[in-house]
Amino acid sequence: MVDVDTLRASPWDFGRGRAGYVWRAPNARANILLTHGFAEYAERYVNHYNGLIPRLTALGFDVHAWDMSGHGRSAGERGVTDMREAVADHRAARRTLRDDDKPLFLFGHSLGGLVTAVSVAEDASDVTGVVLSAPALMLAAPRHLQAIATIVAAFAPSARLVPPLDADGLSRIPEEVRAYRNDPMVSDTRVPARTGVTAIAVSESGWRRYEGWRTPVLLLHGEQDRATDPRGSKRFFEMIAADDKQLELYPDGMHELLNDLERDAVLGVISSWLGERAPRR
Repeated sequence: MVDVDTLRASPWDFGRGRAGYVWRAPNARANILLTHGFAEYAERYVNHYNGLIPRLTALGFDVHAWDMSGHGRSAGERGVTDMREAVADHRAARRTLRDDDKPLFLFGHSLGGLVTAVSVAEDASDVTGVVLSAPALMLAAPRHLQAIATIVAAFAPSARLVPPLDADGLSRIPEEVRAYRNDPMVSDTRVPARTGVTAIAVSESGWRRYEGWRTPVLLLHGEQDRATDPRGSKRFFEMIAADDKQLELYPDGMHELLNDLERDAVLGVISSWLGERAPRR
């Protein structure tokens, strides 16, 4: 295992003006593009999520990631992201990595899982495999509320229209919940109007495309998740046409499975799945 204390990111520019990072593996056999969730940031996946980024570099993956607009070290009002632009960012990042001769895998968590899924649904030509962790695939609101939110988003994009995320619903490990609450890089967990309205639009566009999905995919979801709906992962799994697809459900699992009690088992599933599909060095 790579030592977390010595693993350092290098800046990574993929042409969209976001804060980008790359963690290099010795003699890397593949690239992986990691997309974080709402209110958090890419570097959180080094010291949390069971050391996911160090684990991936130890497996021989160069890990690329970025902070969405309004998140982490990227510019923008905190938490305010046009999710259509986030999908465009993801596609741009993939185009940059296309110039590398290594296979490309994708990892997306929560709202980053939605971005990842829709990016692939639009164009899967350069992707070897996808891991979706508690993806926010099923988003909806009554039409009249969507209409109101759309108007608010146009004039006050940062207006917070929903209650804050319940941090206790992220994990059953108290230390992880405390770390999340005390992390100065985690932004206000009330979803801004622009983020919410555009996320619903992106979600709806994805469901119009998923039937044609053939890319190998691993889905992981805790059935006690209160932040994203596990029914979305189940529906996606049943709908897609991929021959290589795997759905792992954790009956007692919360939203951040890699920060929850099953974290070692979840990390093992991810590591095995990626290791079996990436070429050996």
